Amino acid sequence: MHAMPDATKGSVSGTADEIARLREELRAEKAARLAVESSYGALQAAFSRLEGGVLLLDTDRVLFANPAIAEAFDIPSERFVRMTRDQFVRELRRSSNEPPDFLDRLRERTPNAVETRGEFEIQWPQWRSLRWVSKPVRLPTGAGLLVLFDDITTDSDLASGREQRALIDDLTGLENRKAGEQSAMREIARARRTGHPLSFVLFDVDHFKSVNDTHGHLAGDAVLREVSRTMMELPRGGDTAVRWGGEEFLVILTDVGLDGARVFAERVRMAIGDLRVAGVGPVTISAGISELETGEDDPAPAIARADASLYEAKSQGRNRVV
Repeated sequence: MHAMPDATKGSVSGTADEIARLREELRAEKAARLAVESSYGALQAAFSRLEGGVLLLDTDRVLFANPAIAEAFDIPSERFVRMTRDQFVRELRRSSNEPPDFLDRLRERTPNAVETRGEFEIQWPQWRSLRWVSKPVRLPTGAGLLVLFDDITTDSDLASGREQRALIDDLTGLENRKAGEQSAMREIARARRTGHPLSFVLFDVDHFKSVNDTHGHLAGDAVLREVSRTMMELPRGGDTAVRWGGEEFLVILTDVGLDGARVFAERVRMAIGDLRVAGVGPVTISAGISELETGEDDPAPAIARADASLYEAKSQGRNRVV
């Protein structure tokens, strides 16, 4: 009789082949990882002294960022190389002038033979203008992207950026009083030219001193930020919201008379009344309104009338428009 085939031998042989294949894959993966680490070390040594920024990404994460690019984006190099590619894109969105074509380039996950370039502005930690070039590269682990940055900010650019920042209130992001006075003068000139009405609404957060005394200045800052957010959301595109000082806010309403200003102020008052600031609770606000009168070419008298109306609203019990 002929001997039957030993199925066990075939099974053992298949298992051994599978183990050998897995070992080979692990060796290849380890070799690729070591190659990437070696490439990173070489890049670090070569690019650490460059004035221009250098960024290397694979399909999933940031592999390398030299000191110049880390400084430009105000992100420590060691944190840079722990970021995923998507995290870096989200960080980049914090800039004031989002570079959409650059973000599109960073979102790509497949190799592209086309070199792309452009310019954009960032505002962390300070206003800068950057030129970038992205180049597709092949890495041991697959497709990658090499991005080179040059700082092309001029002294005049920096001066312009400083002037712009000087007109913004740091806490709220609204125009500060200096900028608000400039806006008021500009809108008065336009109203005189067109014959259209111009109104002012002066708001004051009720019992704000009590908020600071009871909950602390950080809570007071949170209240001001929430109120300012509402101030930015409710006005129309041509209107201007200003942090006038302390807990006072001025809104300049173009092409709006007293009746329209009252409607707007009531909308803001009700929206503020719906706020619930963490650790503080409900917040209310009072408002005084005024309209630019014929022959007035300075905002001071109209704002003074709004201030007098605001004082009356406070004396009548607060949380109201006068």
